[in-house]
Amino acid sequence: MIKDSVNQTISPFSVFGYLGSGLNLALSKECRLFVIIPIVINFVVLILGGYLMFQTIYGMLQNYLDMLPQWLSFLSYVIYVLLLASVGFVFCYIFSTIATIIASPFYGLLAEKAEGLIRGNSVALDNGDSFADIVKDVPRIIKRELQKMGFYLPRVLVCLIISFIPVVNIVAPICWFLLAAWMMSVQYVDYAYDNHKISFAQMRHDLSQQRLATFSMGAIISLAMTIPLLNLLIPPAAVCAGTKYYVEMEKRYTLDGALRQ
Repeated sequence: MIKDSVNQTISPFSVFGYLGSGLNLALSKECRLFVIIPIVINFVVLILGGYLMFQTIYGMLQNYLDMLPQWLSFLSYVIYVLLLASVGFVFCYIFSTIATIIASPFYGLLAEKAEGLIRGNSVALDNGDSFADIVKDVPRIIKRELQKMGFYLPRVLVCLIISFIPVVNIVAPICWFLLAAWMMSVQYVDYAYDNHKISFAQMRHDLSQQRLATFSMGAIISLAMTIPLLNLLIPPAAVCAGTKYYVEMEKRYTLDGALRQ
């Protein structure tokens, strides 16, 4: 539980460099092993997802535009672009989520290695995790990912409904971006929290105490995810950035010791 005190706020400007330092950590020799496999998983899933998306998205959007009343025809181009951005985000989110769930056991280990490097704790880097240890943790990790999905999906549904309401959907891209920024922070900060067996609810509470910094970091990750090829490296870099954010929050907060055990 966070105890409020003065000067605990993390400046949103301080998180701008987290993704860059996270990329350096991810590519370090200590972390490299836990980066290669997730990159391969992301590449395969996103290539397949991109193919399916472009096969279906055009026809779906065209059918929707054909249903618009005549008096809105002058807005058809604007609405088409907005819907393309919104529906495209949904598809990318779905396939990115699938890739993340598959790679999540490796991301958890990556967060552990990254935290050891950040804290300068060599013991944390040599705990001898075997393949059997990874398999043993899969049910717990999958359960945690399902908790995230349970948090995400109702909010995704609200944004999706907004996206298909004429005129109102003009604000849909803003809604999607704000949602994506928050989701990205939740997704990638949570690996460090889960490694310390801190509940998902407590993690959300901690992030809510640093709303501006949390949105800022998530926005940076979201924008970086849109860059082709580079976006294959962004997830492991974001895991390391999220771990650094966790460490920085822990420095500023006095947390209930029971939650950290």
